[in-house]
Amino acid sequence: MTDFEQAAQFISWCIEEYAAENKKKSKDVAVFFNQAGVLDFLEKNWEILHSQGRNYILGSINDFIKSQEQR
Repeated sequence: MTDFEQAAQFISWCIEEYAAENKKKSKDVAVFFNQAGVLDFLEKNWEILHSQGRNYILGSINDFIKSQEQR
């Protein structure tokens, strides 16, 4: 599997897990992640993040979102 495929698989997993955690539709989360810059954040940091646990990853996403809202 190429790095691109691994990153895409990881980002897809993040969308699904975030949607499940927040009782949202995956499609809506994907749109929100795109608008909020989360997709870029995940693409740039997937190699580090994918080796962490679910709670750490979702916490990192939430921290990123909060940091963007404060701008």
